[in-house]
Amino acid sequence: MQLVLLCLGLCVLVMDLAAANYTFTYEMASRCKEHTCRHGYKYETYYLADASSRQAALREGVAFEMHLAVLAASNGHILLSSVPQPETGDPDASRRQAALREGVAFEMHLAVLAASNGHILLSSVPQPETGDPVYEIVVGGGGNKFTELRRNLRRNSKATAKTMGILSPIEYRAFYIRIGEDGLVEFGKEGNKTALLSFFDTDPIPIKYFSFTAWNGVEAKFLYDCPVAGENGTEFRPNSKEVDIKMSNSERLKKALLQDRPVGLAPGPAVPVKFGVKLTTVRYDPFETKLDAEFAAVASWTDESMAWNPAKFNGTTELKFSLGQIWIPQFSVFNSADIGMLEPRNADQITMLYSGEATLHFQAKTTTWCSYDEDTLNKWPRDKYECLIILERWNVHEILELEYLNPTSAKMKTFTAMDNFQENVWKVTGKQGVLDKEMSIYRNEMFNTNTTKSDMYFITLGLERHATTYNIVFYTPLLVLMTFLLLSFWTEPLKMSRVWFYAGTATFISMGLSYVDCLIPCHSVPSILVLYVCLLAGVSVALVLHICMMTPLVQPVYKSRPVQYLLTSKVFRMVFCLTALKTCNTYESINRGFVAQEDDDSGVLTTSRSNVEEMQYDNHLVGEREECAEVVDKLLFTVYSVLFAVLLAFHF
Repeated sequence: MQLVLLCLGLCVLVMDLAAANYTFTYEMASRCKEHTCRHGYKYETYYLADASSRQAALREGVAFEMHLAVLAASNGHILLSSVPQPETGDPDASRRQAALREGVAFEMHLAVLAASNGHILLSSVPQPETGDPVYEIVVGGGGNKFTELRRNLRRNSKATAKTMGILSPIEYRAFYIRIGEDGLVEFGKEGNKTALLSFFDTDPIPIKYFSFTAWNGVEAKFLYDCPVAGENGTEFRPNSKEVDIKMSNSERLKKALLQDRPVGLAPGPAVPVKFGVKLTTVRYDPFETKLDAEFAAVASWTDESMAWNPAKFNGTTELKFSLGQIWIPQFSVFNSADIGMLEPRNADQITMLYSGEATLHFQAKTTTWCSYDEDTLNKWPRDKYECLIILERWNVHEILELEYLNPTSAKMKTFTAMDNFQENVWKVTGKQGVLDKEMSIYRNEMFNTNTTKSDMYFITLGLERHATTYNIVFYTPLLVLMTFLLLSFWTEPLKMSRVWFYAGTATFISMGLSYVDCLIPCHSVPSILVLYVCLLAGVSVALVLHICMMTPLVQPVYKSRPVQYLLTSKVFRMVFCLTALKTCNTYESINRGFVAQEDDDSGVLTTSRSNVEEMQYDNHLVGEREECAEVVDKLLFTVYSVLFAVLLAFHF
């Protein structure tokens, strides 16, 4: 058993090596017919499949079949031989013999030369509609990354395979298509018996026509009607015919204008282009400092070689061209985060007037870097950014003389009437314009290059965040905590309730700051974060001071001479709005203990005490500790009020 598996593995390896070494030579290519696609994704030419060459293949188990009639008096002789005379051999017989493939309804051998996106269409009718049943094979789609078999135009995928680099722009790659009578559809590389794609169709399509096309901006060459090798070493060559399709006046005019016209050829060495942009969506990611902008663009230029006389074409004054059929100005983003051409999306057909004036309306998306803030501190979530998008020509051999097309102009309104701006979290302001190639200041200092000879189009955007939700989430707790902290200084001091309030506030702020990192960009410091940190520091200071004043360890501080001097100073008590001191009239007995004396006025005996012990309110006596706590509270209230006001003023 192991020996059998080893033999099978060696057979598969040999087959793969043979397929990998298969080369489509020039001699093979010279025996095929050629079809070139230059006009984008559009099946323009259809071919009628050579049914007569495949009739023998449609008869299962028939090795030879002849239909004839005889008119003779007698002795009509028919000779059947496996070895015909060299000089009289019948090539049709050998072709039929080679075409005999049991159970095969359709077979095609072809080769493709393209960078990517070679499309093959097999159908039972010419020019099928979107809903008609067809087989569409996409070879090297998605930038030469996958191959797909579809049951309808552009949709209904039935089989897909990853085929990185299956096509080449410098050499032909050979493939085969085989459809069995049982409905098995196969597509594979020539020389490889294992198909890349296979699909069993319960309702197979009878193939009568085929066509080829490529993607927009891709030029592809197809070799078809290549010889089909027979099992006995012979071969036959199909002879498909181009279908003559009835065309309207505009279609005939379009075909005449596109006849032998290179797609990528610009109208002149320097092309004047009117260009305008209408923004539709703007999103900014402050974490990656990237700006995603979607916009609708309108480009208008004149190609005099495409002009025509309407009188000669039944009054036709306007034509529609698809992308890839004629030249269009191509752009790239100078400060893009990605490398590549600005790809038109949802592009309309190119409108061409009889004067040669062409207009293209398309949508595009750009991703650019936007990190121009030199200051680390910003006003998030009320942050603002200044971003710049610069569009320049893609082909270095072309020169575009751009002219600003105002969004309020009639042409822009006509083509971008349905392109509305989508409101989001960002409020967008800005301006647009053309950066002339002669502006050496911008070219040298801003772009640091002297090679630019073409105009550039710039879009300056000012972004300001609509921070309604952020304001509620972040500013409401901040203002509430600030207010309660300031009000706490007017409550009764030296109580545990204030200690618990300060501790709870500090805990709440600390927990919020520990989870806010997922919302705030790490490369900058929002000023609201500074506000919360200052509030946390203020609460911590108030907590520490309040606890210290409640402990017996600070009692000597209250009795110290500087504290006693301040508490008995009239100016100090006036500044902090403390109750006025009431002392006895006998000043000689201060700090001498209790000595009874008779008051001259009332005759009441009074005792001598220290000044601090005799300080009192109207109905309540307080000591040094309570008045020190009151002074600290009023001092903190004043300092915190000024500090918070200044921080809020700088933030807003």
